[in-house]
Parts: sequence; C-alpha cells; structure tokens
Amino acid sequence: MRQVLLKYCGGCNPDINRSKIITEVKRGLPPDIELVSKIADGIAEVGIMMSGCTTTCLDREDVRKSAQQWIIVGGNNVNYFPVENDQLTDHIIRKILACLPPASK
Repeated sequence: MRQVLLKYCGGCNPDINRSKIITEVKRGLPPDIELVSKIADGIAEVGIMMSGCTTTCLDREDVRKSAQQWIIVGGNNVNYFPVENDQLTDHIIRKILACLPPASK
C-alpha cells in the first residue's frame, strides 16, 4: 500500500470545504494509495498540506520535515498557483500520482 501523509490546518477561515475535497480525492485515487495522518516509518514520501485559505499557515518547517515532497493546498491554490475550485480535486490527484513512484507489480 502506498501512503500519502495528510495534514489539515485548524480551519479557522476556510474558503474551501477541505473534508469534501479530500473525500473526493480518496474516491479518485487508485485503491493501492491511501491518505494517512501518520506514517509508521517516520517520513512520508509525499504529503498534502490541506489549508482552507490562501494564508496557508500550515506550511511551516516543523510540518515540512514529515514528508520529502509536499502538495500544498491553500484555498483554491495548489503549490501556490491558482486552480479553479471545480478542478481542485482532479489537480490534487494528478499531483499525487506524479509524486509517487509507480506501484510495484
């Protein structure tokens, strides 16, 4: 099973429905990829910072240390570039698949 670390901000001023988007992302991922809140080995290969607004307060050094690569969602931005709200889910899924190595057979 390939794992992607998922970190949420506190949700104090959300511009997007973070949990709805993550639910849609989970549905769109291949069955061998799961989103988890902790990685047993310590450092994840890929993580998602799911911030509700463009302040992206979750993007801090202490959080960054827990994964090698990050997909940073801040409101309707992904990796600090604007994405249409109706395309956020697909954009995040594509980023996850691009960051993870292919599944072993």
